[in-house]
Amino acid sequence: MAILIMCVFTACQSPEKKAQTRLVTMEKELSKDTSKMPDKKKIYDLFASYKNFADSFPKNDSIPEYLYRAGRLASGLTYLMEAVNCYHRVYDKYPTSKRAPFCLFMEAFIYENQLHGTEKAKKLYEEFMKKYPEHELVKDVKFSLEHLGKSDDELIKEFEAKQKAKGSL
Repeated sequence: MAILIMCVFTACQSPEKKAQTRLVTMEKELSKDTSKMPDKKKIYDLFASYKNFADSFPKNDSIPEYLYRAGRLASGLTYLMEAVNCYHRVYDKYPTSKRAPFCLFMEAFIYENQLHGTEKAKKLYEEFMKKYPEHELVKDVKFSLEHLGKSDDELIKEFEAKQKAKGSL
């Protein structure tokens, strides 16, 4: 009887609801994986499903969150341009969502730290500062702008100089 009820319930769902239910199922399955190396195929499938859902149902309220999650998964898989595209899409298409500032930051962060696009990162960080001057990530953005393009050696020397200056006070 329970199976019959479940089949009727599923059959009556819209394609959008079915797809969303599938995403939830995939998320739960992936979160159950307690191994140190989760199945890359499952991660990629969830990433692709988030993007597919966003393409198929762009007016759904969950799209900014799904694209943010897709960006995180893509970044973890080192599909950096895919991650950047997901983050950019949230910021560009859903600018009032709560995820928009985080996505703009992550796009800049990936350009700065992984794609070595310092000019693009600078532009995105400056855009962040203009758009979200009171956001919780402002300190991180300011730090990134101050240290943009500097080598690890330069950063270490700066840090040591500051420590030395503090010690001489």
